[in-house]
Amino acid sequence: MQRASDLLLGVSMFAEPVSIRIFDRANSAMNELCNIGIRGKPLWHQHKPDRYEILNNIEYLKYSGRVDAALMDIVKLAEVGEFQALPSFDLYGNPINSTSNENSVQGLRMEASRDTSIINAGPLDIVELLMNVNQWWMTFHKIVSRATILGSFMNSVEGSYDGKLHVLNAEFHLPSPVVPTRECCFARYCKQFSPNDWVVVDVSLEDIFPYPSNNFRRRPSGCLIKGMPNGCSKVTWVEHVEADHSQLNDLFKPLVTSGLSFGATRWLASIVRHFDWSKTLEATQFYSDGKVFIPQRGRASLLKLADRMMRKFCANLSATTTNPWMRLAPFPGSTDIRVMIPNNMPGTSSNPVGTTIVFSTTIWLNISPNRLFNFLRHEKSRNKWDILSQSLSIQQFACMTVGEHLENRVSLLRASNSEDKTEIFYLQESYADEAASYVIYAPLDESALIHLAKGSNPDNVIAFPSGFAIIPGGLPKKGDKGNSTASNESLLTISFNLIDKASIITSIPPESVQTIYEIITETVTAIKDALSCHSQLNNWVQDELKNGAGKK
Repeated sequence: MQRASDLLLGVSMFAEPVSIRIFDRANSAMNELCNIGIRGKPLWHQHKPDRYEILNNIEYLKYSGRVDAALMDIVKLAEVGEFQALPSFDLYGNPINSTSNENSVQGLRMEASRDTSIINAGPLDIVELLMNVNQWWMTFHKIVSRATILGSFMNSVEGSYDGKLHVLNAEFHLPSPVVPTRECCFARYCKQFSPNDWVVVDVSLEDIFPYPSNNFRRRPSGCLIKGMPNGCSKVTWVEHVEADHSQLNDLFKPLVTSGLSFGATRWLASIVRHFDWSKTLEATQFYSDGKVFIPQRGRASLLKLADRMMRKFCANLSATTTNPWMRLAPFPGSTDIRVMIPNNMPGTSSNPVGTTIVFSTTIWLNISPNRLFNFLRHEKSRNKWDILSQSLSIQQFACMTVGEHLENRVSLLRASNSEDKTEIFYLQESYADEAASYVIYAPLDESALIHLAKGSNPDNVIAFPSGFAIIPGGLPKKGDKGNSTASNESLLTISFNLIDKASIITSIPPESVQTIYEIITETVTAIKDALSCHSQLNNWVQDELKNGAGKK
């Protein structure tokens, strides 16, 4: 249900004085985004060895007119000295331009990043993706926990997104239940500057509308979209926010403060995946072992089910207020485990009568995210960590690649016993970008697989997604010659389902708690033991590359 504050906001925003303030804020934010979106050094500098850039806070204060004469002497010292030795200027003074909140909240720290990518879509397609709120929420499910449109204004021709303004409430998350979500009320404003140039900007409205959440603010953020002659678009994304870091788990602080976790790169990666997935849905290319033929309708059904699994997995992992996470009482040497009983409606096509218990943990591993991703996604290594597959032989017998990277794929796996009899089928999606990677899977029985392969409605298939989310576990490190190298550490979030079809429960029984501990402990131990054999892991990856990434 919509909160009372959202309902009151939705009514009050159409009062003329309020709507004028909203448009003034949006126009000012649009101007700032256009200015900082195209500026180079010294306002922006590259975050090595990554592609994205981070904002120089002092230069931003000078640019926005928030540095007075008394502070300029300190700024001059900073330009020739050590920035780390200086106090934070994030909340210095009161903002002069109207894009910032009039009432600064103590304790918020600035995060700002910028990234650019070529998107295989036209400008209007990207604008539609951002301005259609349902489509936006579905596309950015790895970042957005929930989104509500509270009201809309039109400042130009009806039917066009040029001049369209939405007032939204949204919640943003990382793929782990131990990281607090970020909630914000903001305006989203779209403007067309030429036939091929669009800008979409977000900016907070909490100083216009009192709102319960006070741990997050969106400064002018969004994207500049430029159409290219080849039908693609060049998209520059700026993510500029203030956030409370005091409640962050220590494991995640380096990632969040570096600007990667909630930054521009993650937003751009979601856009790239959306259009790659759409192209794959329309494509006819499909790799199998020669014994399996799956028609176009079947491929579409499998892709749609995999997408639903990914969205459900990300929704389950979120620390959103709608997820009733509980922490299991730890014992000496145990891992921090979170559990919840999702608020699923029983008896629907995708939720059987009974209870699903979701449980999760996040661990730190001294291994690079890319190596960990390749280990977890590869069928040859599955029986090294999967308790149900330890005595079985795993084969990938069909797959669909999503985008240009061969490791990003939707796969069909077969787990067979020593007599070559299939025990389990799995539908698995593996996906990696610059900010995170995922390996998501669900068991399927043979009858469901046959129906999907024929093109049946995937909404009628029950699938409980389990799997892994991987994000870098530390900041880039300095090499021998002073060059930055990618992080060699990973934060691995594991999520499984425990299903009791016989009953509907509201609390977790002791026998289930014991089972959860055993599954998590055995899986974590198996992963750590297997990854200690680095040479074996390298052989698996090299074999895949030599075999054309599973093509036969």
